[in-house]
Amino acid sequence: MKRVLNHLAFRQLVRDHLDVVLPEELTGQERLRDELQLDSMRLLQLLVHLELELDLILADEKLGQLPQMTVDQFLQSLQKKEVLR
Repeated sequence: MKRVLNHLAFRQLVRDHLDVVLPEELTGQERLRDELQLDSMRLLQLLVHLELELDLILADEKLGQLPQMTVDQFLQSLQKKEVLR
């Protein structure tokens, strides 16, 4: 089953790990860079945290789109990391 963060969990994660205050309510249509002011460094920190702590990754082909993604697009693009054995 695919594990996906919801808006509340995303908001909490950004607040706790990136020291960014987001609006109380997220519609999901906010763009990560433009509306939420997540610069490249913060987006990188977010991706590292998601991978190390929650085992979630963003596919390589989506990385170039990351700054323009909405919250919903970002959350839907995350996928459970598969470990090759």
